[in-house]
Amino acid sequence: MNYFKKKAFLLFPPTIILAVAGGMFAEVEDSEETKKGGSVELPEGLIEALGHEDFKKRREGQNELLLWGKKDLQGGIEALYRIYREAENPEVRLRGREVLKALVILKQPLPGQGYLGIQMDTARWKDEKGMMRPAVLITDVRKGTAADLANLKANDLITGLDEVLFDDLAPTRRLADYIKSKGPGDKITLKVKRGQDHLELTASLRRRPTALDEITQWGVLPVLPQETEMDEDYFQEWLKKQREKDRKSPRD
Repeated sequence: MNYFKKKAFLLFPPTIILAVAGGMFAEVEDSEETKKGGSVELPEGLIEALGHEDFKKRREGQNELLLWGKKDLQGGIEALYRIYREAENPEVRLRGREVLKALVILKQPLPGQGYLGIQMDTARWKDEKGMMRPAVLITDVRKGTAADLANLKANDLITGLDEVLFDDLAPTRRLADYIKSKGPGDKITLKVKRGQDHLELTASLRRRPTALDEITQWGVLPVLPQETEMDEDYFQEWLKKQREKDRKSPRD
């Protein structure tokens, strides 16, 4: 029962399902109440699959549970939180925890300013009338960020976003200010020129890392925390709040 108190947490992104390191765990039958996840009934066999002796079955069960939870985020969170608290099989708790974390992050984005996840420079491009227009050149896309998930790529030109068109000589500043004016979870539509193609890509913003505000006067970028670390920190905060609620409303 002290499995998680030893901080043996896996810091995996919600979209990746990986193996659990370590040996095999003994099978422990969970209660019927735990299998149902409280008021939300889980698909038959999924919880058993999380503790299956076959690694492939465990991985498939975790993946299916994540897909199920995405269909009803609030219901899935309630069900998985109950399993995380009550399952006696540590393998079930571990894999249930990873799915719970993914659903919590999807449901409740981190507070703060919006963050796209690109490095950029100013650029210009020629429109269909032969006029030169200002744009933002993407020089790098940070892995696992909103930009990466939206399929933005290095060397893309951002010519506008939402209803904003770049009509001055400081497009990078205008883009940065617009992103910071948004919050985590907000969706933006970027107008992108990729080679000869004109695309519209939608990005769901993440939280802006506080380290970005510590850039030195020489313009040196700080080392930013990994997205998985940010996700784990937020999930720990969420669990702390849930435990406080549990203490204030003890179960029968």
